[in-house]
Amino acid sequence: MSIAIAFLAILSTPYQGRSNTGGLAFKPAATVGQREIVLGPLLQKSTVMQVQFNADVAAEFGSQNVLPSETIEFSKGYVYWSVTDGKLNDKPCRIIKTEGMTKGALPTKTQRINYVSKNTTTWWVQPDGKLLQETVEIIDPTGTRQAEVVYASGEVDVSLTVNDRKQSYSLFPNIDMSLLDSQFKPMIEAGKIVLPIKEFVKFDPFSQSFTHYKAMVSGTFHLTFMATKFEGMHVDIEGPKDNQIAYVSKDNDLVRVDLPSHLFLVLDTLPRDKDPFYKSFGDTIRIKGD
Repeated sequence: MSIAIAFLAILSTPYQGRSNTGGLAFKPAATVGQREIVLGPLLQKSTVMQVQFNADVAAEFGSQNVLPSETIEFSKGYVYWSVTDGKLNDKPCRIIKTEGMTKGALPTKTQRINYVSKNTTTWWVQPDGKLLQETVEIIDPTGTRQAEVVYASGEVDVSLTVNDRKQSYSLFPNIDMSLLDSQFKPMIEAGKIVLPIKEFVKFDPFSQSFTHYKAMVSGTFHLTFMATKFEGMHVDIEGPKDNQIAYVSKDNDLVRVDLPSHLFLVLDTLPRDKDPFYKSFGDTIRIKGD
């Protein structure tokens, strides 16, 4: 779909993800938000998932010995999120706060560059899923980028800070603005499928672009994690560049997310309703973010 956009108060060209790093492109941090795509902005206590790398290594046959095939797996970072009740302009809303860090490596002709990418994103959403406001901070070797986005009727207002350089602009996109809200429209409610397929749009304030996605409830799953059984439904999330699979349990827990490039997200600890520790002590024990 072509997008015709009228611009107001654009003070510079869009940020292209390049700086004094020689034009190298660094992969962004893995992020969450898949649970909200499937269930909408349901309340969620602070939750941490690990970013894991998993790949199968083929057997190697040498003149003296044979190295058997194996599966390698190791942590590459974390993601964290919570969904709380709050207010925006004195009106009730849900605040979805996410943050994540992913380690990366970029091979060049002369060296292998190890780096870290970070992403902190907060959405202010009405309980019915209408997107009101968003803030984003991205940190990688190119520097620090920050954005504040206000979503109004037929209009998107953006304030940017890119490596201490400030700019602002307004967009009047020629798209169905309700597709931005559809990101938070529930597909599953009380364990029942209410929307088997949906399309939605995400906005990138740094490139001034709107990206279309499609989500489909594609089946059920049964898995065991930390000696605890989970079952629920998995949802395929298709984008123009990559696909994800989100596994959401019947108890509304995001248990796992399959990502591209041999990455996946998995719960760092058991959900509180399944953790014997919290079953014993309840909310008398609190952690940061609650």
